[in-house]
Amino acid sequence: MNIRKIKLALTVGLMNLGPTTNILQLVRELLADIQDTGAFIGFKKMDIAQVSRLGTKETYALQYEHCTIALEVVSNQAHAQQLVHGFKLMR
Repeated sequence: MNIRKIKLALTVGLMNLGPTTNILQLVRELLADIQDTGAFIGFKKMDIAQVSRLGTKETYALQYEHCTIALEVVSNQAHAQQLVHGFKLMR
């Protein structure tokens, strides 16, 4: 598995996301062409924490055949905006 290729695709794609982009869908689309991950199996919300009066941090696990991606997303309800706080790739 080419971890560097996967991380690069995610980093570049997430840097270019727009304010109304669905981040989970974007990650699925970015990794659809990378065969090292295998087929998408599913995702689940692992954690949610309040970071401010209007913001929450949610952690999702996106599971593929050959790896799992832990994605941290910070959401601002007042502006209906999502930002990626970080991601980790696990085999």
